[in-house]
Amino acid sequence: MKVRRKEVEHLKEAVLCIGCGTLAGLGVYGIFLYFNIAIFGWNLGLIFAPLIAGYVETYLAIKYIGEDIGAISAFILFAYTTFYSFILKNPTLGFNVITIGSIVVILQAAFPTLINYILLVVGLGIISYILGFFKSITRYLYNKIGPFIAEKILKRPHKEIKDEITEFNEERSNKLINNLDFIFITSTDVLNKKIKNLGQFHATTIIEKDKHLVHANPEKTEEDTLNRLKQGKDKTLIHLAEQINAAGGNCVIDLDIQYSLIGLGGDSYQVSAMGTGVYVYDGDPLN
Repeated sequence: MKVRRKEVEHLKEAVLCIGCGTLAGLGVYGIFLYFNIAIFGWNLGLIFAPLIAGYVETYLAIKYIGEDIGAISAFILFAYTTFYSFILKNPTLGFNVITIGSIVVILQAAFPTLINYILLVVGLGIISYILGFFKSITRYLYNKIGPFIAEKILKRPHKEIKDEITEFNEERSNKLINNLDFIFITSTDVLNKKIKNLGQFHATTIIEKDKHLVHANPEKTEEDTLNRLKQGKDKTLIHLAEQINAAGGNCVIDLDIQYSLIGLGGDSYQVSAMGTGVYVYDGDPLN
């Protein structure tokens, strides 16, 4: 009986806290409506009324009961303000940014630890990853503080982290391809030469696409993508020449180079080179 009486008293105190929170929220909502405190036609009471209701209820519950009972009055105020504003007064408004904001406020009042973790840790983490801010900040701090720590404390040279842009020396790459002793021809016409047809050849290089949806520095991202595509193109041509050389050829005619997106959602680039492998000669073929 004593336990049951204690439960009843606890329930009465909880109901009283919920009632006080609800009345406080209704009072705030009434004030916002009376003074028409709104932004772009949206009354701010839709957000602040549930917030005040949950705060008052939680404060009283912790003080008199000794624990948080879940900000039930915030849910009551949300239901009431939604019904009054969107159904009774203006049934055409529907789901919008204000209702979303109210829901977030209510959930934050009821489950502060969980919602704060989601908003601050998960939410900011996702945004930082998408924009690359966190990586940029840590790289900046590492390059600024790293030399002091490396030289004064660790007693070793500091290795600076540079922007992740693919290094591509076009002049050196062109010289490498020209030194292959191999002929690349995009047409089928080999001037004043005889050819021995070796068949069709194909080479492919896959380049992983940048996974970030939004880039903090789009110019560097574009430069990096262009360099990687150039690098992939030259790698593909070298691979094609190696195949034809292995078959006894020294030239590719009707050369065609294609760039395409592949994979789920186009998450990779594909550079393809195809053509007819031939052996070009003046007199009798060597093979």
